[in-house]
Order: sequence, then C-alpha cells, then structure tokens
Amino acid sequence: MHTKIKNQLYWLSTRRGIVINEYKENGYVIIDNLLPTEQYNKIVDICRSATYEEVDQVRPDRYEMWKTPEDDFFPSTDEVYQNHMWGSSNVPNSKEVQDMFNQYIKPLIIEMSEGQAGKFMHQTNMYENNGKDFLRIHYDDYMGLCGYIFYVGEHQWKYDWGGLLQVSIDKRIETILPNPNRLVIINHSLRMGHWVTPTNHWAKENRYTLTGFCIDKDRELPETWGKREDATIE
Repeated sequence: MHTKIKNQLYWLSTRRGIVINEYKENGYVIIDNLLPTEQYNKIVDICRSATYEEVDQVRPDRYEMWKTPEDDFFPSTDEVYQNHMWGSSNVPNSKEVQDMFNQYIKPLIIEMSEGQAGKFMHQTNMYENNGKDFLRIHYDDYMGLCGYIFYVGEHQWKYDWGGLLQVSIDKRIETILPNPNRLVIINHSLRMGHWVTPTNHWAKENRYTLTGFCIDKDRELPETWGKREDATIE
C-alpha cells in the first residue's frame, strides 16, 4: 500500500523519513492536492489553452535495449515500442508553470533524491479522449534518476475513463488514477516498467500532464533529452 499524502506541507512536516523510504523501496509516492485552488486553476487554464503538436514515436530497438527475460509479461525483443500523444512547448516555458515547479515540485525531488538532483527536463503532454493516445510499457532509468507527473484537469477522474498510469512491480500491476492536482514522483533508478492506457471517448476531458525527469548532479545530459523539441531543460 502506497502512501497518499494530503499536501506538501503535511509531507515536509510529518512524514519525510517514511515517504523517502517508500520512494526508495517501493518506487513512487503520490501527493494529492499539491497546489492551492487558485494557483491550480491558473495551471489548468494554461494547459487547456496551449497549442499542441503531435508526438508519434516508433522505436524498433527499444525492447532489445530493455529486454527483461526474467519477466514473461514484458514485451519480447521483436516487438516495437510506440507512443502517441500531443506535446506543448508553451506550457513548460510559461512563468506560472516554472514558478509552480520551483516552489512546489523541485524541493520535493531534491528531498527525495537526498541532494543528488542535478539538471531537470520538463514536458507537457495531452492525451486526447479519443482512445488513440497511449504509451507502451517502458523503462525510464536511462532518462534520469527520478521523474515526476503532475495531473491537470477540471473533473474528478473516473475508474473507466482510461488514461491510467500502470506500474509493474515484481510482476504485479499497480494503477494510478490521473486525479486533478495530483503529483506522482517516480524512482526510475528501480527500473520499473510503466505505461499509460488510452483515454476513452466517454471521458469528460482530455488527459493533461506536466512531466519531467531529473538526472544525478554528476551526470552529463542524456542524448535522449534533446529529441523532444517541445522539452525544456534547466
């Protein structure tokens, strides 16, 4: 059972040691109600009004690179990794989003990494509610030591709307709903497979996320960081 933290202040004041240990051992933590309502609503408006470009990736070599022979449920090396979504360079470059990250997310990642956090890379993704946008299972350890996902939307997400973040841990699957104002911090050093299911057409809105990665402060920038034209590096 993973801890769901009520807010950042509660985490910093009472649960620091427990949550850092959970991040290290179980691979992720969830922080709900990250932002005050007024600030959160501004981020919603920015995401919904932004311009998005199609992201359509096909990587025939990825499952060879990620081969996991000990797990029969992981895709075989002859399969092709794919994803499809929409990205925006406007959102991560907006002052409001940058200020929000620096105030609310960056300090948590620095705490989780126990001071090892170096450079950050940021993206904004939209998965349309048409059943066609998705991420196949993959590992992100090559992208950084940790990652974050901040869910942005107007509606309480429902079980069957799709857009679910699925995480494979020791051959069991854990599901994370993309609830509004929810932050997930993932320990990519544990090399956990994860994927996103298509957002169904009956969902009341598209699925918006602010996402990013952090590398160790002693590591050079990964080559892959420069392949998304809509990404921002700091």
